Amino acid sequence: MSATSFMQGIHFCGIDLSEGIKRRHLVAYLIAAFISSGYAGALAVLQPGLLQVMDIPFAEQAILTGNLSALQEVVFILLMSVMGALSDRVGRRPVYVFGLLTTALGFTLYPHAETLTELVAYRLIVAVGGAAMVGMMVTVIADYSQDKTRGKANGLQGVVATLGAFIPPVLGALPAQFVASGYSEAMAQQLTFGVGGALGLFGAIVAFIGLAPKVAPITQEVKESFFKLLKVGFHAGKDPQTALSYGAAFISRGDLAVTGAFMSLWLMQWGTRELGMSPSEAMFQLAVPRVLAVVTGALIGSVLMGWLADKVSRVVAVALASGLAGIIYLAVFFVSDPTSDWFFGLLFIMGIAEISAFVSSQVLVGQQAPAQQRGAVFGFFGVSGAVGILVGTAGGGWLFASIGPSTPFVLFGCLNALVCLWAIFLNKKLRTQAA
Repeated sequence: MSATSFMQGIHFCGIDLSEGIKRRHLVAYLIAAFISSGYAGALAVLQPGLLQVMDIPFAEQAILTGNLSALQEVVFILLMSVMGALSDRVGRRPVYVFGLLTTALGFTLYPHAETLTELVAYRLIVAVGGAAMVGMMVTVIADYSQDKTRGKANGLQGVVATLGAFIPPVLGALPAQFVASGYSEAMAQQLTFGVGGALGLFGAIVAFIGLAPKVAPITQEVKESFFKLLKVGFHAGKDPQTALSYGAAFISRGDLAVTGAFMSLWLMQWGTRELGMSPSEAMFQLAVPRVLAVVTGALIGSVLMGWLADKVSRVVAVALASGLAGIIYLAVFFVSDPTSDWFFGLLFIMGIAEISAFVSSQVLVGQQAPAQQRGAVFGFFGVSGAVGILVGTAGGGWLFASIGPSTPFVLFGCLNALVCLWAIFLNKKLRTQAA
């Protein structure tokens, strides 16, 4: 290693950093990713309690939860590629800062909604910020790492994202503490969301100060028409491995959305309706421990998949992750009581499965995306994930309310199985071509 490379900290935390990237840039990114991933699941954990406080009828909660999430994903679909292409032109840092600040604003306003119209308006603010924030979270790590250690880089990101997933259950425990201190259920919700908003402000400051201004010199490719860049992500899907990464994004984001949106709702409704708990009690005693079981599994899964993705073909990694997720999500069909002790074990493995699908899909698209158009390709990758979340939340909300709480999980168990078969057949084809 040359003296220049050593001074630039090109090898850090087991990752070979890209040219011009320093240790402090990666550390700042990891802090921003920690907060971003916390936001990704916070509304799913906190919203059921807020709907209870707003006196939304039980029969309407699942459909409303699905529709609000679907609305957010429609915004993601419309804006994710735009944010990715925009970041190819102006840089990742300003787009990431905008995303964190806007998400924080919407999050802070959310519990102050007095009507469904206001709730929708505040959710739209969160959605616009989230499109920028999530898009940059998956793009920056690909910029900062060289391909030969991209699996480790995405594994590290997965670890940080999983640690960030501890933020929602921690926030979920706050309403009960505020109520115990004498605040009303409504005020407890407002204070909790306010704490969440402050995290986004802190993350924006860190991103503004710490992220690299530019990753690489702007080439003629990046100076192309803005709309031409938007087309890059779509046309990149002609490559079979990139297309698989889009499919893997669809199911992995859908997995996360279904678990986040409907597991807490299932437990909240079970606690308040079957056990006579208050919203804050059901959140603290039932939802938080089970969310922690999922997050703990995800913490282990992110390390395992990050290591495995650099040891085997990345197509094989997708096959393994989606296969495991398919088995686990289909197994939820047999759950009749979500408070059963054995369900903890299933949720733990579910965490391993869903983060493995998430990490393996990112490693694969990072391997295939052209460096100077990575933002546009990752933007379309994000759109694929947003469509998965849309299907999981809108379709899942209807299934939850009309058939039963386990049906959104069964749906994605089937979809994971299809992606697993797709990856198996593609891997066979690639091996045949290489022979």
